Amino acid sequence: MLNKYLLILCFLLIIPAYASEDDTLFVKGVYPHHIVDFFKRFQDCEERTSAEIIKQYNSGEFQDMQPSRMVNLGFTKCYNYFSLTVKNDQASAQDYYWSFYNDGILFTLYELKNNQLLQLGKTSVAQKLEERPTPIRCLSFKVEMQAFETKTLLLKTELQGHSNLYFPTDFTTVEDILIYESNNAFLLGRYFGYFIFTALFNLFLFILIRRKLYGFMFGYILSMISFNAIEYMYDALLVPDIIHSLWLRFPKLFFIVLASYFHTKVFQYFTAHKENFPKWNSVLNLINNFILFIVILFVAIQIFIPKNTAFFNQFRLLLFLLFFINLAVLVVNLVYSIMKRNKQAIYFLGCNFLLILSLLFYITNTLQIGGSTIYMSPGNIINAVAFEVLSLTIAFLLNYRKELNAMNKNLTNAKLKSEKLSKELIEVQENEKQLIARNLHDGLGNTMNALRLLMEAPNKNEKQISGIFSLAKEQFRTLIYQISPKEIESVGLYKTIQQDLELFKNTSIEINLTLLDDDKRIDSIKAVNIYRIFQELMSNIIKHSKASVVDITINCDEKTCSLQVEDNGVGFKKETSKGMGIKNIKSRVSYHQGIFHIENTENGIISIIEIPI
Repeated sequence: MLNKYLLILCFLLIIPAYASEDDTLFVKGVYPHHIVDFFKRFQDCEERTSAEIIKQYNSGEFQDMQPSRMVNLGFTKCYNYFSLTVKNDQASAQDYYWSFYNDGILFTLYELKNNQLLQLGKTSVAQKLEERPTPIRCLSFKVEMQAFETKTLLLKTELQGHSNLYFPTDFTTVEDILIYESNNAFLLGRYFGYFIFTALFNLFLFILIRRKLYGFMFGYILSMISFNAIEYMYDALLVPDIIHSLWLRFPKLFFIVLASYFHTKVFQYFTAHKENFPKWNSVLNLINNFILFIVILFVAIQIFIPKNTAFFNQFRLLLFLLFFINLAVLVVNLVYSIMKRNKQAIYFLGCNFLLILSLLFYITNTLQIGGSTIYMSPGNIINAVAFEVLSLTIAFLLNYRKELNAMNKNLTNAKLKSEKLSKELIEVQENEKQLIARNLHDGLGNTMNALRLLMEAPNKNEKQISGIFSLAKEQFRTLIYQISPKEIESVGLYKTIQQDLELFKNTSIEINLTLLDDDKRIDSIKAVNIYRIFQELMSNIIKHSKASVVDITINCDEKTCSLQVEDNGVGFKKETSKGMGIKNIKSRVSYHQGIFHIENTENGIISIIEIPI
């Protein structure tokens, strides 16, 4: 029994020994595992001095971190200190890099030596590459270690423009970090190259066919390029030094809100929201306009007001709220559109499924809700956006092809219609020429023959000759009027029609004329054609309808000039609708891209003509 107790006691004594060793990170060159497990943390909300921090460390106030591949402490306004004891577990000197991957954090590295804190460096994304302790993309500190040397390092974090403390980190050799950075640069370069290509492609489509959908898609991709440049800290490489200081004033949240604005616009145009869901479209427009106003105001503030102001922090909160409101309304609209079986909305959801999941993971990770989430290298959001842009671009190409085919078909139909219209207009002109020739022959020609006979008669009757001259003059005037009714240009359409209807005063036909609005809005060519149509309709009524009452209404408003003629006659037969008079009317209306409608009623016939002004 005594031996058993001694074994148990030895085992219990061994456990603290192993635990103390576990607090030290042993490295022999490249270290492939997570180093957060070896961290101890102390939160400083009182801005303590270096001596006080050392005292807290020595007294065991630094607490162990939970095992994780990254530091994620959620929202905080305090300083945080992270201690790491590391040992170079090899028989030669070795240089290591302690690296961090996130923007908006000021990192300061100290070495605890002889009970003093020795500052080894300070860095953040606000520094240009040449100003950083190590001039590479990731924020890194070089740690030189001799053979079997052990060092205790303290890392201080201070949030700058952020509210949550989050950063991946690793501790490895110089060669390993440079290899990693090179591979990462090649990988991200492919993504950025793809995004730039699709952005230029959508810009080309926007310039080519002038559709706003492609312009908003171009803005969305540019916003996501900007967001990912900051997210992966490539902005230091991509942004020229001359505007780098201004660029730093715009956090990732700004580009997320800007991307949400363009993304919502893409959704509206892609799903034809204005035509299919006008009320919801108005709500989205209202939110989008407010977001655009806030974004423009934010840009102005960042140019003229330093970012370290209380006003800036309040503005960041407003941007955060706007993003969530816009996202919530967009999701509601998407669900509603799908419920209404909008095919484009269903396709849009398929394109954005990964992005929605990525945003949920991003939000839950920021708020420290739930456990681990799916991670797709190099990142959830950038992969989701790449998939979304690719699938939407395919849809845009298919739609463009469909629209191009429809446009070619419309051009072919328009050409055929134009050829048909030209043929009909030539027929109308020939018919009018024949009518004029017939009037010349039957009217003025016969009158001139009668005049010739009177002039050749031995006993000339001056009174008869004078009457024939007057008749010839009237016939000539009527003929000229048929060719070109000049009165329309001088007195207008309404007055000309009123003068024509004066001839029906002493007849058996009752004419009721209603004139609305103003005929000055219509140009002379359209006025002449409407007048010709009016003449043709009145001619048909006199010849065929046997009507006793005719109601005429003419209305020239801001958009159209309409002519409505209704009688109480016998109506028309189908073969009548194919006659030359109706054909002439159709040709004149088609020439002006108007509308012609004629039908029998209970009391007679009604004709309606609408010609756009």
